[in-house]
Amino acid sequence: MGPVPPAVSTVILSHNRRDALRRTLREIGGQAWSRDAQIIVVDNASTDGSAAMVRAEFPGVELVALERNVILEGFNIGAARATGELLLVLDDDSWPQEGAVEAASACMRADASIGGLMLHRRHPRTLAFEWPFEAASLRGLQRRWPDMGCGNLFRRAAWEQVGGYETGYTLYRNDTDMALKLLAAGWDVVFDPAWMVWHDSIIASRKSDRWLRLSTRNWMWMARRHARGLLRWRGQLLGWLHAHRLAGLRPMGHLATLRGMIEGATSSPPPLPAGVDGGDGAAYGRLLALKMSLRG
Repeated sequence: MGPVPPAVSTVILSHNRRDALRRTLREIGGQAWSRDAQIIVVDNASTDGSAAMVRAEFPGVELVALERNVILEGFNIGAARATGELLLVLDDDSWPQEGAVEAASACMRADASIGGLMLHRRHPRTLAFEWPFEAASLRGLQRRWPDMGCGNLFRRAAWEQVGGYETGYTLYRNDTDMALKLLAAGWDVVFDPAWMVWHDSIIASRKSDRWLRLSTRNWMWMARRHARGLLRWRGQLLGWLHAHRLAGLRPMGHLATLRGMIEGATSSPPPLPAGVDGGDGAAYGRLLALKMSLRG
């Protein structure tokens, strides 16, 4: 009889954030579910000693030290090494709240139709939510959920079916696009605001020029991949205007947003994987309604 596979395989992607990665690994290591989990860290060619830190301080972690920064592809490289039925994907500055993985895992194991689950993003110091999910309409388990973020739980078979994260996005919106791909492929994606992930990121409150350009471009691409008819054009327009609002009073931020809009409108989005046709647009319609009705 061979070794029993872990209940959960965790993939953490990191680049030059040694201290954040150390905290994430410590937080995870203190939670009961991690005792039987496979923990994989993919280091994207960091130059700050991140890989050496993992080797020295966390010998039980599987380290994949890449020779060059492949950005989002690092998540897919880590996932390819996973052996668990469920795949927990984390940024290097995020970790699940105590008890969240156990509850979310139980939910997914009880329902084979669920391909992905989004954890509720919250900042560990300010305690602010990245979206204001206090709305009564969003209490309890939400099905056909069209979004994901820095902490997601996947059924590994579903992840593999849709090809993991879209590496053509470079950065940003890949997680939301993943939710839409899963829904289009026939899987359910769920969200319960009671199951949280702590996200210690400044980007959650202040958007950089890089974020504004790439996120706007990728939002345009995402609409072209997953929306239909007038909804596609409405989604692109509203996303572009929303990004300008996030730019605030910074002229360079507005320039970055404009560049992202032009790039997204004039260049071809990455093709969808085989077997995923983008769906009928309903999931994107719900995403747009949520984004426009909830601030952030």
